[in-house]
Amino acid sequence: MPFGLFALTVVILWYTLAGHQPTDATEHRSRARWYTTKTQPSFEDMTAKLRRVITAHRFRGPRPHQATPQEIQAVLTAWAAPGT
Repeated sequence: MPFGLFALTVVILWYTLAGHQPTDATEHRSRARWYTTKTQPSFEDMTAKLRRVITAHRFRGPRPHQATPQEIQAVLTAWAAPGT
């Protein structure tokens, strides 16, 4: 029970601080047309969005400020060359 309460708190805090978009409830209503009275996101909506964000982050390319593997290899090769 304590871990579940901790996980619930972390998800709600993440959603409140970083995940919330004003259009979330509207988007859910467009996907579930029978749920026309929805005005606030549910905990299930929060966890679904967190899963989507984590998945997107895993498959997103390297950040612009990070070197690519080819750039790293070029630097390592240059450092290993004699006379440098």
